[in-house]
Amino acid sequence: MKITIMHDPNITEPEITVKYGYLDNELEDVLTYISLADNRMAGNLNGETHFIRIADILYFETVDRRVFFYTSDRTFETKMKIYQIEEKLLNTPFSRVSKSAIVNLKKVKCINSESYSRLCATLVNGEKVIVSRQYLNTIKEKLGV
Repeated sequence: MKITIMHDPNITEPEITVKYGYLDNELEDVLTYISLADNRMAGNLNGETHFIRIADILYFETVDRRVFFYTSDRTFETKMKIYQIEEKLLNTPFSRVSKSAIVNLKKVKCINSESYSRLCATLVNGEKVIVSRQYLNTIKEKLGV
C-alpha cells in the first residue's frame, strides 16, 4: 500500500482520498478506521454528557431496559436503543453477539468455547462477553475462525 501525505497551507479542511484497484482486508480496515475516527457517541456519566469516539468503545449492553456502553475504563449510559445502535454501526467492526450486546470485534483479544455451543469473547481490557448460539456463526466468520 502506498501512502502519500502532503502539507498544503492553502487547505482549510483536511481531505482524504483513497484510490484502489481492489478492496482487500488491509484496505478495508483502514477505511473502517477512517470512517470511525470522527464518529462519536453521546453518553451520560455522573450527570454529564460525554462524547466518546466510537473506535474507543468496547461494547454496548442492555441492562434492565437501559443501554450502556463501555470503554476500557468507564461506563456510559446512552438514550439510544440497542437496535438503533446496531443500525448506526452497520459496516463497522461492531457486531451483535447476543440479544442484549453489541461488541467491537477489533477489541476482542481472544475467544474460547463455552458450554451449550456458546463462545466467550475476552476483550482487550479483560472483560468477558458471551456470544450466544444465534450469533455464533456470524461472529466466527467475521473473526475468521
